Amino acid sequence: MLILAVATEINWQITIFEIVGGLGIFLYGINLMGDSLKAIAGNKLKLIIEKSTNTPIKGIFVGIIITGLIQSSSGTTALTIGLVRAGLMTLPQAVGIILGANIGTTVTSFLLGLKIKAYALPIMAAGSFLVFFSTRKKYRQFGGVLLGFGMLFFGLDVMGGALKQLAYQPWFENALHQVGETPVLGLIVGAGTTAAIQSSSATIGILQELYTTGAIPLIGAIAIVFGDNIGTTFTAVLASLGGSIAAKRTAAVHVMFNLVGSIIFMLLLRPYTHFIQYLEDTVLHGETSKMTISFAHMGFNFINTFIMFWFIKQLVGLATFIIRGEDGLVEVDVDALSDELILDAPSLALESAKVVVLNMGKLTEQMFESTIEYSFKEDKKLYENGMQIEEMLDTIDKKAHDYLVKIAQNDLDRESSSDQAAFVDTIRDFERIGDHCTNLLQFFEDRYENKLVLSVDALNELRTLYDVVQETLHLTIEAFDTQDKITAKKVMDREDVIDRLVIKNRKRHIMRINNKQSSETQDGLYVDILSNIERIGDHCNNIVINVMQEYYYNEEMDYEV
Repeated sequence: MLILAVATEINWQITIFEIVGGLGIFLYGINLMGDSLKAIAGNKLKLIIEKSTNTPIKGIFVGIIITGLIQSSSGTTALTIGLVRAGLMTLPQAVGIILGANIGTTVTSFLLGLKIKAYALPIMAAGSFLVFFSTRKKYRQFGGVLLGFGMLFFGLDVMGGALKQLAYQPWFENALHQVGETPVLGLIVGAGTTAAIQSSSATIGILQELYTTGAIPLIGAIAIVFGDNIGTTFTAVLASLGGSIAAKRTAAVHVMFNLVGSIIFMLLLRPYTHFIQYLEDTVLHGETSKMTISFAHMGFNFINTFIMFWFIKQLVGLATFIIRGEDGLVEVDVDALSDELILDAPSLALESAKVVVLNMGKLTEQMFESTIEYSFKEDKKLYENGMQIEEMLDTIDKKAHDYLVKIAQNDLDRESSSDQAAFVDTIRDFERIGDHCTNLLQFFEDRYENKLVLSVDALNELRTLYDVVQETLHLTIEAFDTQDKITAKKVMDREDVIDRLVIKNRKRHIMRINNKQSSETQDGLYVDILSNIERIGDHCNNIVINVMQEYYYNEEMDYEV
């Protein structure tokens, strides 16, 4: 392929501005379109993944669909990691989604290969009108999809015009031909570029524009495509740093999938290039087109996924071997909540539910421990760990609650009915404790960001209060497990202690403010901290009331605390 145009003098300022600006519009368009699609789908994306991935093959199809919708394989991987952490999905099932996500990400390159850029501006206009003038939320979100879609093509058109000017320069042409003569350079360039801008779609888009100029040989372009697939794993690796063991193993599988696949295809580079050239000659009738690069991208991911599908167990085993250890979090096996068991033996189903509720309590205790530690030490890992547990608690809450409702629809004796009602209440209280821990984590995050330093007296008061609440929560879980009334009575006694300490600490805090020992900006923060700690004690008390079998109602207990 030869460049027929004559090299001309370039206005470097305009060219650089167009490349950088076009890339910015392109990346923002992809992000806006993906976010808008996620907003339209709401929590359904997570539900679809959870419900439809009981086998790896289903996971592949779900990964394709979800990634095709949100235009982000990294976003799909993040959703998957959350479900693995919550025990709602096994690592082999997660691998299926990752394999599918790599196919789903080729949707963008296919769209970019279509001749839509002539309609980019009217598409953007239609999207903008919906965003700014529509009164319905769904229409505004759909407008965001259209606006992002149009920006994607407009940004690529702006960037492509500048790249075409570069392609006419002898030095640039020689550099691209070097990639053709030494394909491993293309692999490195593709990996490095994608890792830098963290978007394989953007790199593929640039490559498609360059290929249409005839500036880069097909063999070099395909090598860059393989490099792009390695570079896209960089985002997953970054996302997993400081994360859970499951997150790191998921990222490791992603890296192995793309790295091994790229190495295999590099060994078969020339025959694969001949195959893509054949498709260009027969399907595209010899026309140098963006769609040629799209074919190369899709072919790589489809064939690689087909090959790796047969080695899922080996990928999981290798990831487990490389990333050793455990998260240290309590495992909550919601898969043990079998619907068949409800029909066969409702009492056994109730026992299974109790185990899940008990482990939910232990997980809540771990979240509270992270909250305490974060209160006195600024450590982002503690904050992220706590927020991740909160997401798990929300998922377990819904699953266990729905299961207990199903149990109640069967014939239960009086004692079992009482237990079922108590378990439903207990789930709610553990979930609420998680909410209050979340509030505390966010309060202290705000404190660290805004350099709000609590006084030494306030910190010492918090330590004392935390000690009592931590012991109370531990006794609460023990009382629920053993149904021991003596332990339940200890919880009630300590809840009174918590209330008295909170009242005393509030008074001391007001005195410090009046004596100018505490800044006014800290006032609301500290009071809110005390209120959330007090409510954790209230929820512990609610749980053990059921253990004591004392059902009473009054005006103070007639609302959620």
